[in-house]
Amino acid sequence: MNKTEFKEVVNASKEKVWEVLFNQYGDIHVHNPTMKSSNYMHNATKGELNCVRHCKFTDKLNLDEKITEVNEIDSFTVVVTKHNLPFVNEMSATYELASIGDEMTEIRMTSLNSFSPSFMKYLMKGQLGKSIKKHLFGMKYYLETGKTVSKDNYSEVIKEYK
Repeated sequence: MNKTEFKEVVNASKEKVWEVLFNQYGDIHVHNPTMKSSNYMHNATKGELNCVRHCKFTDKLNLDEKITEVNEIDSFTVVVTKHNLPFVNEMSATYELASIGDEMTEIRMTSLNSFSPSFMKYLMKGQLGKSIKKHLFGMKYYLETGKTVSKDNYSEVIKEYK
């Protein structure tokens, strides 16, 4: 599995970040500009162990992710259980939160993935990295402003906010 790590510092308490990232797990599209929509599956209404969400990137590309591990409000792991993403075999991610002040939290996302054929990791790594950076920036913007980021407004928002 290929491992990549990304970080973002958010001007919000660890509890507030956990609320959006974990408790509102099924609504990731609100702060992830690479997603068209997302929703809970199997009658879930909030993030919890074994909770599954369906994420739609386009009308054709989507995936289902399941929370497989939770460590209080410090970290959780998601595993992609079903997808139709080209060249991707397996994907998972662990989100870790660390307070670095009363109203500042570092979000660290460690992504693990594998591809077929295996040389596609060199081509896909950059694309996946850009998507994850957009996701973390979108979460920062949403937590700090209460406003959503979408594919349509991302370019404008990042220019003005960063």
